[in-house]
Order: sequence, then structure tokens, then C-alpha cells
Amino acid sequence: MVNLLTAEKIKLFRSRKLLIVLAVLSFLPIFQVLNSKMLVHYGEELVQAIDTVINGATGILMMEKNGLTILLVISAFVSFFIGEEFQNGTIRNALSLGRSRTHYYLSKLMIAAILTLVGAFVMTAIGMIGFSVGFGFGDVAGISNYLWYTIKTFSTLYFLILSNVSIYVMISFLTKNSGISLIWSFLYTIGTGFGAGIFQQTEHFKQVTYWFTESFLFYSDFANPADIAKFPEMILVSLITIVISSTIGILFFKRTDIK
Repeated sequence: MVNLLTAEKIKLFRSRKLLIVLAVLSFLPIFQVLNSKMLVHYGEELVQAIDTVINGATGILMMEKNGLTILLVISAFVSFFIGEEFQNGTIRNALSLGRSRTHYYLSKLMIAAILTLVGAFVMTAIGMIGFSVGFGFGDVAGISNYLWYTIKTFSTLYFLILSNVSIYVMISFLTKNSGISLIWSFLYTIGTGFGAGIFQQTEHFKQVTYWFTESFLFYSDFANPADIAKFPEMILVSLITIVISSTIGILFFKRTDIK
């Protein structure tokens, strides 16, 4: 497993995909600080419930503010990072050396998870610094213990995004093609992110909405006490999603005929 992770790290560092992902996630908070500054300059007022991030303290919510963009960027990365292994036939090199398919699958998932964590941290850090410079650090309304709040919020948002990353990894191993994987990952993201909200319009199936982690990500206000109280539920649903998707992905991968 360690050898597989080392090999994946070397391939990743030699690829432009890493730089592209980090560049996009680093550019977003900078652009949003400048955009918010321009809006205020022209007389608009930033409102946390609408704008999500309005000062340095609320910068911890950068993952919430850019949830859809993060998912689309990471889904593209995962689709090409894994799909190219099948299309170029390089997957045979690892498997021919007797590497476990389970370990191979998990190594890809771990690399995707680590990249997501690094990207989320960089985006959040730049957002907090940028908005602090532009609007002051300030605070989050109703939050007394800010340090504990940041730990809980960052962890919860990360797990919500990671659960979707695990789905993208599963899709990539099932399709074995970068283009097809990218399409299905995009459809999954849009379908569960916005389609799941349809259940909220029904009387008996409202709770089904929150079987999908994207619903928490898109429909929750992570500075609202009522939604903050749901953090344990969000993490639980995320972990269940990761376990189920990984199990399905590994089982199908073990039965895959590598040509």
C-alpha cells in the first residue's frame, strides 16, 4: 500500500493536473474578495446569509461558498487521473506486480482525498486572509468559541465534499474512461445537488433530500445555529456514502477484466 501511494504521489507531482486544480482553487477566493470589494464600493451591502463570506472570520465558509465549483473541479481531476490509467494501459503495470486491487483502488481514493484536503485548506486560508485584508477579520454572528467552530465547520464541509469525491472515484473505476466518467460525474453532481431538492416540495419525502450529502452542502447555512446542530448528521451521512461507494467500487473493480 505504501509503495502504491509513493508511486501515485510521483505520478501526481509530474502531472499538470495538480497545478491546475490548485491554481483554480487558489484563484477563486482572490477573485471573490475583489468582486465583493467592488460591490461594496458601488453601494451594496454584504449579507452573510446571502453572500456566505463577508469578512475574515466567515472565510472558513469558503468551501460552502464554492461547493459546486470544488466538486466540478475535483470530479474532472478524478476522471482523468483514474480514467487515463485504463485508457493508457498503465494500470496493468501495478496489477502485474501482484498489487491488490483493493489497495490499488484505495490508493487512488486516498490521493484524491489528500488533494481535496490540500485544495480546501489553500482555498480557505486564502479566503480568510483576503477577506480579512479587504473587510477586517470581524466575527461570525452568534458564535462565541470561534476556534471550535472553525474546526467543526471545516471538518464537516470537508467530509461532505469527500463523500462526493468517493462517488467520483467509484464512477471512474466503473466506466474506465475519462470522458464517460466526466459526463456521469457531472450528471451525478447536478442531479443530486439540485434534483434532490425536489423532495423538499413533498410532504412525506422531505427527509430523502438529506440522504444526499450535496443537499447539506447546497441547502444549509453553516453559520446558522439550526444547521450547525446538524453537523454530526452531515458527517454520518458522509461516512456512510464513502463506505457504500467504496465497497461498490472495489467489488466491481475486482470483477473487471483489464485488457
